[in-house]
Amino acid sequence: MTKASFSRLGSLPHHLRALGVLCLLVSSLACSVVQPVRVLPEGTTQITGSLGGPWLPRSSPAIIAPYLNVGAMHGISDNVTLTGSLHGTMLPFGVLGLDLGAAARLLKQQGAVPELTAKAQFYGFYDFTPGSTPTRPATPDGATSAGAVRVYPYLSLNASYELTQGLLGYLALENLFQLTNSPNYYFTPTVGLQYAFSPSFSLQGEWKWLAANVNTMNGIFQGQSTIGTTGNWGVYLGFNWTIAQKTANSETK
Repeated sequence: MTKASFSRLGSLPHHLRALGVLCLLVSSLACSVVQPVRVLPEGTTQITGSLGGPWLPRSSPAIIAPYLNVGAMHGISDNVTLTGSLHGTMLPFGVLGLDLGAAARLLKQQGAVPELTAKAQFYGFYDFTPGSTPTRPATPDGATSAGAVRVYPYLSLNASYELTQGLLGYLALENLFQLTNSPNYYFTPTVGLQYAFSPSFSLQGEWKWLAANVNTMNGIFQGQSTIGTTGNWGVYLGFNWTIAQKTANSETK
């Protein structure tokens, strides 16, 4: 099944099964926009969301894989932000996906020097569905049988620059490690923009070269959006909505 072309599957159940495998694979690469692009001020809490994935031009219809994340971020200091999210697309396929991490500011933007932000987090996936389902093979990657737990460490470094008021451009180097199977390492370069429509709400868009170091001419993607013979490029959209922040009154108490 993992070597079947998405475009060859005609029936709805087969499309759903392929989407299930695809989502499991995307979850092992880089499955959301870079959040945060920059750390939050101390005491600020944001709701976050992300939707996107690799471009699949030979599917019918051609689509961007719909991988959804929803989560939250909180600034515990002016230089460190905690993050966490739920992988919503995984739930219909019997897999609970969560990630938890922290981002730290390494360097503040000064003149022509961009701001540098590093992030470390863990992706965790738990298969809570016994056996196979109409929408998901039982073991598409050998690690999704009922009760299986997978954990992936993730590290990223991004450089962001304020191009104009409210508009950030950024480059990110994302690194995900798979401890039990080969390949053990996925490298994903990313370029993106984030625009603040108001002090409390911003949108961002990204282009990623997913798994740029891995040959992807075989398997579910079958070279559909590879660059050369490696990786698959994808597009992601995200939002950040501030729901709480420290006020001047709370600082003086």
